[in-house]
Amino acid sequence: MIPDWLKEQEEYNAVPDRDGFLTRSILSLMSMLASFRTKTISYGSKYPAPLKLIVCLAMIFITSLARNMLIVCTVLAILLAHICFLKNEFLVRTISTSLAAALLSAVILIPAIFLGSPQSMLMVSTKVFVSVGLVGILASTTEWNKLTAGLAAFHIPDVFIFTLDITLKYIVILGNISMDMLNALRLRSIGHNNSKAQSMSGVLGVTFLKSRQMSEEMFQAMQCRGFEGEYRRNSND
Repeated sequence: MIPDWLKEQEEYNAVPDRDGFLTRSILSLMSMLASFRTKTISYGSKYPAPLKLIVCLAMIFITSLARNMLIVCTVLAILLAHICFLKNEFLVRTISTSLAAALLSAVILIPAIFLGSPQSMLMVSTKVFVSVGLVGILASTTEWNKLTAGLAAFHIPDVFIFTLDITLKYIVILGNISMDMLNALRLRSIGHNNSKAQSMSGVLGVTFLKSRQMSEEMFQAMQCRGFEGEYRRNSND
C-alpha cells in the first residue's frame, strides 16, 4: 500500500535569489587561470628567456633612474611599438593593466599638483606605465616554465627557482579545485541564501586543506625520490 502523503502533489516555488557574487568569483578565477593556461604567441619566442629577462630589467632600471622626460618617452615609444605586434587578447591585457597602474599612481600623486610640481605626477605615472607594460610584454611572449628556467642564468639558487615553479603550477591546480567547488555550490543553491559569505569561507577552507594535503604528499614524494636540492630542468626550457 502506498501512503497517502506519497500520492499528494507537492509544488515548490523557489524564492529568486541573486548569484552575482558567485558569478563574479567564478569569472575572476577563470580570468586568473586563463593568464596561466593561455599559450604565448610566437612573436618574440625565438629569443631566449634569459636575454629577454635581462633586456626587460635593464629597460625598467633605465626608466626608473631617468630624470629626463625624453628618455622615458623614448622607452615608451619602443614599448608601444612592441605592443602593436601582440595579439588582441594580450594587447588588451597589457594596455589595461598598465593604464590601471598608471592611473592609480596618478591618483596617489594628485597632491603634487597643488604643491607646484605637476611634472612629477606625469613623470612617475609614465614610468609606472612603461614598467608594467614591459613586464606584460615579457609575460605575453614567454612561457612561465621558460621564465623560471631562465632565472638560472642569473645564478639564482635552485631552491628558489623550484619553489617559484611549483607555486605557479599549484596556483592553477588549486584554482581549478576552487572553480569546481564554486560551480557545484552554484548548482546546488536553491532559493534564497543569506549566508553567501559563509559558503565562500567553506570553499576557501576546503582549498586550504587540499593545499596542505598536496604539500605533504609532495614532500613525501620528494623524500622517496631522494631530492637533494638540485632542480633539474628540461633542455627545451
